[in-house]
Amino acid sequence: MKSYTNELAEWVDKRAKKKRRQDTAAVAFLAVRQNVKEAIDAGYALSTIWEHMHETGKLKCSYETFRKHVRRHMKPTTQADPEPAPKTGAQASIGKESKDEQKKDDPLNGFTFNATPKKEELF
Repeated sequence: MKSYTNELAEWVDKRAKKKRRQDTAAVAFLAVRQNVKEAIDAGYALSTIWEHMHETGKLKCSYETFRKHVRRHMKPTTQADPEPAPKTGAQASIGKESKDEQKKDDPLNGFTFNATPKKEELF
């Protein structure tokens, strides 16, 4: 007769063999990443790419997991807008002066407390 601890150890080993690793989907995606990139560049929708790869057995993950891996492991193909060129010394001082002048002229710039009341503002 087997002891309970031996039976439990066998059960744990059997269960571990059945259980999939959490990174299985990531490893599978990385294996087909270049194919996914080529399909995206060719204009195919992610859902179409995933559906084909899922049906052919290349990927076993869900569509949501597939999308997560696309976002995580693939660089966007669109280029960002170029940054504006830094202002030269003369341009920077002109912009700075006009902003300072605007602050002085702006009545909503902030609150300034004056402890001495103006007689014309009183009743």
